[in-house]
Amino acid sequence: MTTLTIRSATWSERPVTMRLPFQFGSTEVRETAEAHARVEIDVNGIRETGVSAQLMVPRWFNKSAEMSNADTIDELRRVVDTAVAEAPGLRGTALEVTRALRAGLDRALPNTPPLARGFGPALVEMAVIDALCKALQVPFWTAARDDAFGLVSGCPGDLSPADLSSSLATISAPKTLVLRHTVGFDAPLRQADVGEDRPKDGRPVSLDEVISDTGVSAFKIKLKGDPEADHRRLRDIAGLLDGGGDYAVTLDANEQYAPEDFGAFLGAIAADTALSRFFPAVRFVEQPFPREVALTNPVDAPLPLIIDESDDREDAFARALTLGWSGTSIKSCKGVLRALINKARAEASGTLLSGEDLTCQPGICWLQDAAMMSACGVRDVERNGHHFAGGLQGAPEAERAMLLERHGDILSQDDNGVALRIAGGRVEIGSLARPGFGC
Repeated sequence: MTTLTIRSATWSERPVTMRLPFQFGSTEVRETAEAHARVEIDVNGIRETGVSAQLMVPRWFNKSAEMSNADTIDELRRVVDTAVAEAPGLRGTALEVTRALRAGLDRALPNTPPLARGFGPALVEMAVIDALCKALQVPFWTAARDDAFGLVSGCPGDLSPADLSSSLATISAPKTLVLRHTVGFDAPLRQADVGEDRPKDGRPVSLDEVISDTGVSAFKIKLKGDPEADHRRLRDIAGLLDGGGDYAVTLDANEQYAPEDFGAFLGAIAADTALSRFFPAVRFVEQPFPREVALTNPVDAPLPLIIDESDDREDAFARALTLGWSGTSIKSCKGVLRALINKARAEASGTLLSGEDLTCQPGICWLQDAAMMSACGVRDVERNGHHFAGGLQGAPEAERAMLLERHGDILSQDDNGVALRIAGGRVEIGSLARPGFGC
């Protein structure tokens, strides 16, 4: 446990253009921006700088029908502005600083949804973690294992300090990340389905191309919230996947289902003989119900259900467990320290901890999120940022060269830009075991 003081915090943004339109929830994303934070901290008489990055994804943090994609990004900008203004002067452990910052934003932005309000503190927290690990000259996994962030001393009431301490003690050095590929609502499944607007970058577009090119065998399939349309879509996907080897599947409804419609949908796909191989391969369904109602009543389903958008506060997973949910997702945009606490909750309760993506871009964002996922020991991690956008967009040449040199096991450069080194559905991530948070 180490005490620190935040001396300064700033942020900037880089535009990101999608190589492929990404449809999820109630929106389609073609362009947005990536937020980059920089903080200075004092710790043990040392002043150190840390950095972080996160994509500002429209209409995920706030799905209000009255707000456009651009409106929701402007809201995230206000959240980050407020977080970097509130951060300087905060003192304590990394967990105490994060909790104080989140409480400050609760007071400053009471009308902003909690999930959106937490984006700025999560971005600052990641930069603080980076700075602290650099000051201590240890990689993230070591700092987490040894509880440099003060989690046990700040253990939440629903979890025993012994369980949290035991969970942290199991963290080991990063080695390999198994990828789970995202299949968007209307993403082409076969090469013949790809239109003339195909990007001229040599990268895979259709699902069959992704499988052939990367060897991935785990998939996250986006649902529309329309039982009949979703059923047809799953039949089509199953027809492709069943032609290969073993595979694993998760489904993501992005809050699109009413409980009664969702029950009918699950019943239909469970009884469909065309899905006899596909249905047993489904490990869980992610957040089928809107966050406004998801944690109001007990849940019961033939497949495990996990929360994602409902994980908008530190105690959300604990509340979900009392209602019968089978797990929660972790994303660095929701909080790295929260992910470590939820790791312990999942282990203590025998429930699921899933690794999900917020379109993390190759570069700082991907590296830090991967370091967190590795420490939390998730089975595989949804990865879509390299597929729908990617390429270290907006990175200065010096940063690009540094990342390629230090993380050559993760990133590669060719005539079409920067890409992940994916082989057999995996990325080697041993280079993350260096002082700092992932990069």
